[in-house]
Amino acid sequence: MWYFAYGSNLNVRAVTDWCRAYGHRPPALKGGRAAVLDNYRLCFPIYSEYWGGGIADIVYDPGKYVAGILFDLTEPEMVVLDAKVVRKVDSAGKDTGVYKRTEVKVSPLGKGEPIMAMTYQGMSTDRIHIHPTQHYMDLLIQGAYSQGLSIMWISYLQSFSTQVGRKPRGPGGAGTPGHGDASSKM
Repeated sequence: MWYFAYGSNLNVRAVTDWCRAYGHRPPALKGGRAAVLDNYRLCFPIYSEYWGGGIADIVYDPGKYVAGILFDLTEPEMVVLDAKVVRKVDSAGKDTGVYKRTEVKVSPLGKGEPIMAMTYQGMSTDRIHIHPTQHYMDLLIQGAYSQGLSIMWISYLQSFSTQVGRKPRGPGGAGTPGHGDASSKM
C-alpha cells in the first residue's frame, strides 16, 4: 500500500533507531517518490513525551500543501509505524491512539497521476500550536533533505519556531513508546 510520510518518518535513521530501541524490524523506507498533499498544512498541535515538545500533524487548509514522500509498504510494515506513532484500534475497529490512519490523495512530483495513499493524522481536534524541540525539527529537516524534497520545503521547515529540548527518551526513559509522529511526518 502507498504510505505518505511527512514528519519524522521521513528520516530513515530516526525510524530505524526507534525500531531497534523498541524491538521492531524497521520498515523498508527506500526508493520513495516525492509527492505533495494539496489543501493541507503542516502543524504541531500534539505534545509528545517521547520528544518533549510538539510533533507534526496535518490539518485541512484549502490552498496550502504538505510535501512528503510516497513509500510502497506492506501491512506489517504499516503496523510497525502504527506502534511508532501510537495508533491504537479498539475491538470495534475505532482508532483510539494519538494518530489515526487516513486516506489522502497525493500528487507525485514530476510525472504521474494522483495516488491514494495512507498517512497519519492526529486524533485531537485541539489545534493549539506546541513548539517542537530543535532536535525534532532537525530530524524532520534532515529527513526532508535526505529524501530530496525541495529547498523551498526545507526552508519552510526551518522557519518554524522551536524550543530547546532533549533527545527523545528511549524505552528506559519516562517517555511513552512511540509518539514519533506520522509521517513524520512525514
